[in-house]
Amino acid sequence: MKYWLIIHSIEAYSQHNDFIGKDKKQAGKIDSIKKGDKIVYYATGDSVVVGTFDVISSKKEWVNDKYWKGPHICFKIRPRKLASRPHYIKIHNLINEIDPPLSIFQDRKFQPIKLKGRTAIEITKTDFFAIEKYIKTYVPKETSFFKKIVNDENLGEPIDLEVMNYAPTSEQGVVALFAYFIGNLKSHKFVKIEFIRLGFPDSCVIEKIGNKFARKYIEFEFKASKFREHIKNKEHREIKCDYVVCWENDFPTCPVEVIELKEELLERNKR
Repeated sequence: MKYWLIIHSIEAYSQHNDFIGKDKKQAGKIDSIKKGDKIVYYATGDSVVVGTFDVISSKKEWVNDKYWKGPHICFKIRPRKLASRPHYIKIHNLINEIDPPLSIFQDRKFQPIKLKGRTAIEITKTDFFAIEKYIKTYVPKETSFFKKIVNDENLGEPIDLEVMNYAPTSEQGVVALFAYFIGNLKSHKFVKIEFIRLGFPDSCVIEKIGNKFARKYIEFEFKASKFREHIKNKEHREIKCDYVVCWENDFPTCPVEVIELKEELLERNKR
């Protein structure tokens, strides 16, 4: 029986939490695992330990899994002790808090370069059970991250906009208002958003014109004058854009029709 630190990822664990595996061409030490071995599952990238597992199958070869494409060397695993989701246990906790220090991190220093490109590292029985004991007794520490100062700055004018209590101060606010009021604008009869994306233009919608429907392209801006940047962009000038949707129209000479939500919605509130 051997003990291993398996180097995987949270993505791989979410795809197959009962298997470990690696592309056959890059299998490395993972190919040396045997049924009955025990593993510590380390998720690189997030630098966390998911838990300890027993290997309960001999080596299998997957040809074309839904997630793991191409030939893979795989082993079925069964959990022994799992760390708590969603944060699991940071590898630095094991390194700094287990006494005596783990032999794999004897100097209590984590050097990711030593794990880079590796799939499995054999560890001692003592290290394995020290890690498992730590997982069993681990109590997450409360942090003060994102719990202190309340930031209520940069709010717009207080206005009852149904879905919002303040006028928008950014392009994101314009997008939220447009999506909420899409079917209730006085100037145009939009019926559906096909997509909103990063890229120019931001969105495609379906507009009812008479008894027919047409696909129209929209660029969102907080103020219409920001659209000047797209006018200056030679590539963008070659791309179809039908409307600029904004909160304030400060660009009366805009070459693209401007839909000013401020005018539309304040007029709506008067009715």
